[in-house]
Amino acid sequence: MKPAAVLVVSLFLIGLNAQAGSLMNGQWQPANCGQKPPAPTINTKSVDGYNQSVKDINAWQAKAQEYYNCIVKEANIDNQIIATTANSAQEEFRNEVSRIQKEAEAGKAKVEKN
Repeated sequence: MKPAAVLVVSLFLIGLNAQAGSLMNGQWQPANCGQKPPAPTINTKSVDGYNQSVKDINAWQAKAQEYYNCIVKEANIDNQIIATTANSAQEEFRNEVSRIQKEAEAGKAKVEKN
């Protein structure tokens, strides 16, 4: 990989890493989404209680939507980091194989001259 390409990939990964979640014991957790808001319960003891429950549900739904949108955003960023890292490693491997093949061919040509 060319030095400029390595720099670009490195800067890209550093920038994305600021949003990355964590993977432990097979469970992925987002890093910057906060806590999942607890779902409200419906109060059926009175009309006022029920009406307050509806208000609580509406407020919860907005917070929950924000939380789940954040999870999707972080997951997509993490997926991109993983793909970029794996692709970069594969390219590094191909470059090393190519370099070694060229050295082996040059060495073989040198040995055959002797």
